[in-house]
Amino acid sequence: LGAALIVIGKFKLASYCQLLPSSVVGGYLAYIGFFCGQAGLALMASVDVTGLSQWYKFLDPRALTLLAPGVVGGCFIYFMVRTFRHMAVLPSTIAMLMVAFYLTLWATGMSVEEATRLGWINQTVETPSWVHTWDFLQMDKVVWRVLPSQTFTIIAMISVVALSSSLDIAAIEIEMKRPLDYNHELTTVGFSNIVSGLTGGYTGSYIFSQTIFSLRMGIRSRAMGYVIAAVSLVTVVLPFNVLAFIPNFFFGSLLMMICLDLMFEWLIDVREKVTPAEYVVVIMTFCLLQVLGVEFGIVAGICLYVVIDKLGFDVGKEVTTEEEDDVMAAMNNY
Repeated sequence: LGAALIVIGKFKLASYCQLLPSSVVGGYLAYIGFFCGQAGLALMASVDVTGLSQWYKFLDPRALTLLAPGVVGGCFIYFMVRTFRHMAVLPSTIAMLMVAFYLTLWATGMSVEEATRLGWINQTVETPSWVHTWDFLQMDKVVWRVLPSQTFTIIAMISVVALSSSLDIAAIEIEMKRPLDYNHELTTVGFSNIVSGLTGGYTGSYIFSQTIFSLRMGIRSRAMGYVIAAVSLVTVVLPFNVLAFIPNFFFGSLLMMICLDLMFEWLIDVREKVTPAEYVVVIMTFCLLQVLGVEFGIVAGICLYVVIDKLGFDVGKEVTTEEEDDVMAAMNNY
């Protein structure tokens, strides 16, 4: 996967993703917000939900009890972040939620073990020392002869990751309000995936939501990336499982905050920034993604954009050839 992404970047194929209409990307971002919110609710309620048709599971009294603090916490974080634009607001509100949880345990005389039994904290299993992590990376157990039969699956995986990574780059580009070199960024993602694969990790891309919130908080230093890497490393080497002490609504609150931010921005606030036709494309792309999934939903959104444009409606300012040259020149300088 990583090698394929590098090839795509080197042949400058990712540049075509820059032709995606911003209204289609906006619908995708709203969908990502919805997906994060749904994942947060499912995590807090300890139920498996993959679509709107399964939301009835959230109506169970026990589920409502477990997810209520996270929903309130997510709204609180969202309000504070929107009201006070400072880099200390987000970590401070997160810390307040943790303090509130353990103060509640202390006031009610409930132990961590009992909170875990009641579903407030996920059940965890004893994990081996981090030095034994790679004991499970046994290449001699791989059945290589079945690899050719997975060709189409691998191609589909590469296509999905390349598209989703390009959409993540587009989201960051919109927030930064300046052009990014999609091919360079996709090549970076490719190298990261190679390193992850060689060390037994998963595939991945940019966490665009974290990047966007950092930009909004005024963080421009690369030190943030080093701090995240250092904290992650410390978490791995600690002799105990940190997750055994973190309530589910802690993660759920963060996911709800991302949900509220993206959905409000791209389904409500955006109405004042785009033409009526563009807004229709945003809403319809969001709905199409719900029904068709990411790949076909994006394609359907683009088709809708083209149809509305051909009908003569104003779908936004088109980029001329001269402007495209200016964008590419800016990319090269960057």
